[in-house]
Amino acid sequence: MGLFDNAFDIDGYVRKRLMEMDELKNRELFKEVIADMMVGLYHHVEEEYRFLENRVFREVPVAARMPDVVTGLETLSRYDVTDKYMRPMNPADLEQPEVVVADMLEAMKEKKPFFLYTCFIGEDYLELKRLAEEERIFHGILESEQGETAADFILRPNTAYRKQLEDLYPMSVVNRVPWRSVNVPYLHKLFDVYVVHIEEWDEDQQVSKITVEFEEFAEKVTHRVVPLWNADSVHIMANAYPQPAVERGYYEHCLFRSQFRQENDYLLKRADGILRGVRWLDGDLYILCDEDKPVDWEFFEFHRVPEKARYSFPLMSNTQNATFSLNMIEHYGQRIKTKTDLVRFLESFSYGERLEFVDAEVLLNRKQGETYSMEEFISYELRSGNWDRALLVSFRPKDMDFYLNRDIMSFLVTGLQHFFPEYECMGKLV
Repeated sequence: MGLFDNAFDIDGYVRKRLMEMDELKNRELFKEVIADMMVGLYHHVEEEYRFLENRVFREVPVAARMPDVVTGLETLSRYDVTDKYMRPMNPADLEQPEVVVADMLEAMKEKKPFFLYTCFIGEDYLELKRLAEEERIFHGILESEQGETAADFILRPNTAYRKQLEDLYPMSVVNRVPWRSVNVPYLHKLFDVYVVHIEEWDEDQQVSKITVEFEEFAEKVTHRVVPLWNADSVHIMANAYPQPAVERGYYEHCLFRSQFRQENDYLLKRADGILRGVRWLDGDLYILCDEDKPVDWEFFEFHRVPEKARYSFPLMSNTQNATFSLNMIEHYGQRIKTKTDLVRFLESFSYGERLEFVDAEVLLNRKQGETYSMEEFISYELRSGNWDRALLVSFRPKDMDFYLNRDIMSFLVTGLQHFFPEYECMGKLV
């Protein structure tokens, strides 16, 4: 606890010490000297300290940052379609899926798996990794109004939602903001269910129910889930006619502050023409491109999700606490050099209640990691991928049975990889 931490109550501290004194004279003297004079001096010094602190903070401008991305999961029956903050990553998830029997039977004739639906398995990463590698057969039943028949099924990791996140990376390039890792643990626990064999089925029968025996995963499977994030696609038309720029052949488009919700953040999705630059100034957005006519610009709008928002599954975010050291790192491009800096980076995220940093060490053995990269879609052209050494970061979980421990750890380690390109970064629970 620092001297001027918000958690330190000087007045309460003095009152507590005052009541611990038995001698009346000592109590009166303490009250006159300490309670009246020293407490006033403390508040004066604290005020000056805050003023100096704010002045130093303002000297380092806040660097342009990628918006905070919040992800989550909700069951279809509990999702509120009027939710203003968290939106379905795929709006089709709100519709009732139907099995096209003709296509299913055609796939069975050709000995091809036929996709049925997507489910969520709330299990640890290592167990789901083993499940994905095995591609084992699960037995079950297909039901119709006429009866039921036995069927065999397989599970494959769903990648469709993860591909949506891939679109954010080129957007960070278009908007000239540094990329930040996105925490998406639930997307790595989605599995697509395919039917691979049916005993017999009439083409006139409609599938009314699908029952799969998930064996040891049965208690951890959730059906009809809706992956969520705090992003909405919006269109904004420039009110003013584009002005010729100093650069010959380019025009500056201005979108005014009043056209944006100031509590939200925005990313320009793409530019059909040649884009020269994107900059924000006092809430207005200036886009420099080769289009000489007003354009209907498409954005991703990222909502600020209130802390009181509650869903069936905890929300996950890549939000970092705004600190002076973080501003220094982002503005001047400073890289992590010491273990203290490493710990400061990890603690800038709000996952301390789940994982506690233990140690970080450089190893020659790269087989000890228990994490995966949340940025497999990014191609690092200047990295060979053939690391000689690994940076192993150890964490102690507050709850060893929490099924997202290794996923949250993977997110933190993925962020660290940006600072240590010379090592393969990995995490481990201890």
